Amino acid sequence: MIIKFPMSKLSLLLLTAVALAFTSCDDDDDPILGGQYDDDGTVFLSSNTSGMVGILDTKDTPLEIETFMARGTDADGIYYDDDQGNIFQINRSSSTIVEYNDVIDDLDDPNGVDIESESSMDFDNGRGLAYRNDMLVVANDNDSDSTMNAFYRYEITGDEEISYVGMHPTNINLWGIQFFGTSLYAVVDNSDSIAIFDNFLDNAAGDTVTPTRYIQVEGITRTHGLEYNNEDDVMVLTDIGDAGSDSDGALIIIEDFATLSGNVITEADYTRIAGASTMLGNPVDVDYDAEDDRIYVAEKANGGGQLLIFDMDMSGDVAPAEMLPFPGISSLFFYRD
Repeated sequence: MIIKFPMSKLSLLLLTAVALAFTSCDDDDDPILGGQYDDDGTVFLSSNTSGMVGILDTKDTPLEIETFMARGTDADGIYYDDDQGNIFQINRSSSTIVEYNDVIDDLDDPNGVDIESESSMDFDNGRGLAYRNDMLVVANDNDSDSTMNAFYRYEITGDEEISYVGMHPTNINLWGIQFFGTSLYAVVDNSDSIAIFDNFLDNAAGDTVTPTRYIQVEGITRTHGLEYNNEDDVMVLTDIGDAGSDSDGALIIIEDFATLSGNVITEADYTRIAGASTMLGNPVDVDYDAEDDRIYVAEKANGGGQLLIFDMDMSGDVAPAEMLPFPGISSLFFYRD
């Protein structure tokens, strides 16, 4: 069964604008036309309070986030599949993964965005979401005596069903995760470290997994988001500091990451962005655009939730290049064709 949601007010206004227009638009990236976002770079956003999914064309002037209604109010990890034009998102309201169909083209559909499929209810505190070879992995974080630190695996089948494969208990608290090759990089929540699980998908369902390697990053209080870009060999991490503070967050930018030896990264090895001007309080997720050298940050604590954008050459106590409100922002994913 296909479920349709009503379109956002913004989409209705855009559709009306098209109906009133008497000349065609020459800008292929105009969101009114749909289908061209990912050519120049697109950011997909989750919220854990608003019940909306956000989409940002990074070449828009001015920058503006379009939205459509999500399956649940509370959502986290998000991934865009360019082959199908679909979004996969962790729906924490019902502990499932939801697949939204042909999203960019359907932003202007008066009937809203379709749900292609939805997984079974298996995890109970899903945070990060990672993809490799038609496999989706959910990072489940232990936040109570009844919740397990574990990875939950799902396979995307030929008929676009999200099928549960199994889970892998682990010995670390989890948040952000990302595949790089066959290795899974994972934030060690409540710490200053990240963990690497080599050949992650070789594990059988039910196998307990332990990190192949830990990397400690000196100067971090509590890391949450991570993004590694092998093109520029850059690792970007977020530090939320004290979760109760809206002023002690930071970005950690580690260049030449693959060349660093040992299991400790010192403060001399990275650039830090932090301070009152940065608006970094609880930066819960991060992504990086290697072509434009821009860093996109999901800032949860300030202004009810904001997408903060920094240039790669920034450092210290510096204001973001751009700030866009997005209530309850919890996760993001950057894609460029």
